[in-house]
Amino acid sequence: MEKALQTLIKDYQDLNSSTIAEIDYTPSPLEFSRFVGQNRPLVIRGQGQREQTPALEKWSNAYLVEKVQEKVAIAVSPEGNADSIVNDEIFVEPATVELSMQDFLSKLDRPQPSPPLSNPTADPVYYLQSQNGNLGGEYEALLRDVGAEGPSFAREVFAQDPDACNLWIGDQRSVTSLHKDPYENIYLVIRGSKTFTLLPPAEFYCLHEQIYPHATYNFTPPSTFSITSTTPSLTLPWIPVDPHSPDLARYPRFAHARPIELTLQKGDMLYLPALWFHRVAQDVGDSPASAQGVEGEKQRATIAVNWWYDMDMSSPLWSFCSFLRKATLALDGRVEDEEAAEGSVGSP
Repeated sequence: MEKALQTLIKDYQDLNSSTIAEIDYTPSPLEFSRFVGQNRPLVIRGQGQREQTPALEKWSNAYLVEKVQEKVAIAVSPEGNADSIVNDEIFVEPATVELSMQDFLSKLDRPQPSPPLSNPTADPVYYLQSQNGNLGGEYEALLRDVGAEGPSFAREVFAQDPDACNLWIGDQRSVTSLHKDPYENIYLVIRGSKTFTLLPPAEFYCLHEQIYPHATYNFTPPSTFSITSTTPSLTLPWIPVDPHSPDLARYPRFAHARPIELTLQKGDMLYLPALWFHRVAQDVGDSPASAQGVEGEKQRATIAVNWWYDMDMSSPLWSFCSFLRKATLALDGRVEDEEAAEGSVGSP
């Protein structure tokens, strides 16, 4: 079984490029459908500018503060490790605090070391991350600046409206750990840059998925954190490997993986196919304020939006990934983990 899984990975790598395709024009629906059909990512440079997305020019700090006047839910964690494994033993979600947009952005505008792990006295890391269609909810005042429907070539190929349109704001201290989503994802950078580390679904065997108990950070300002286990107890599958610094002694199968890295700049768009594993980091730069901001103001925040389209569960991809997961867990003698995780956020 193990040899067969390793051969599958090698065959996939031999047949597919070690880089991600890039174009600098708007793809036709037919061209885009080829990438969807092959479950391969696509970078579309400058697509936000071609679509004349208003947010690219409008979303200064001053504009965001003007448009979002109610307090909003902001995630906070000690090290910026959003939804990740802590102390090699537990999956922890960030705490949530209520802040005005002004207070939130002012916290991002303070220069900080990167990563926070290098400075134990660094401030807590704040980021806006709710992936629940928040641009149709508490940030609806911003929705018209990006459009709820997503790019037309994606709508035509997926033959549906997006299930969610999400807003993310943070700085270079926040890192999203390696995970996958059961959505076809169109991603657009509004400010700053985002760096993705990608691995295809075929490399699941390499990632040493484990079952972890679920918990949440509790936060007491200005900088005290504690961890509280979920009651009643909850477990979920997650990936312990950091593709940027893999511990091959603990996770030797990652040596068979071939991570692919790419960086999106302002206005760049990424098609991230369903069930691709991805780790996400960002760099804020020092974005000068647009006309809506204070002259000469530096704005240290990365901003991005994404549109989630439901994947086709009847496609061979879902069954293929489910089989890979079951085969890998059977190889590890962990059939009970598959039963425990059935239908959870991390499966197939």
